[in-house]
Amino acid sequence: MAVGTNGGVLDHPTRRRIYEHLLVRPGSHFRDIVRVLRTGYGTTLHHLNILVAQDVVRTEKEDGRRRYYPIGQRCSPRLNELFGRYWSYRDLRARVLLTVRRLGCAGPTDVGRSLGISRQLAAYHLARLQEMGQVNREGRRYRAT
Repeated sequence: MAVGTNGGVLDHPTRRRIYEHLLVRPGSHFRDIVRVLRTGYGTTLHHLNILVAQDVVRTEKEDGRRRYYPIGQRCSPRLNELFGRYWSYRDLRARVLLTVRRLGCAGPTDVGRSLGISRQLAAYHLARLQEMGQVNREGRRYRAT
């Protein structure tokens, strides 16, 4: 089925809305799409499956979450790449916070070792979590709030 032609996969209004959402926010996960577009779970799943089957959208599964990225002339591969990095950092930040909670009080080296990441990357995410009020810094160590 040709994309954007008469009888094409994007001629359906729900599929077009999903695709246009992904053009703006590549890498959205299923529940994000449902929440933003205010569509039902079954409806969204049905249309996403069609978009994937017709090679209009691709998926990536990481850490138990499936993310959707647009394919085609209207999408920006660079934007897809940037959002892919954003989502991996965001997911990593959540893992950093969970690690601090599990360890009780931890420094960047402890968090890095626990997650298999560099001390610098752990320190970066700990600083962002501190800015967000999710952790408090106590000297060189952090504790979840």
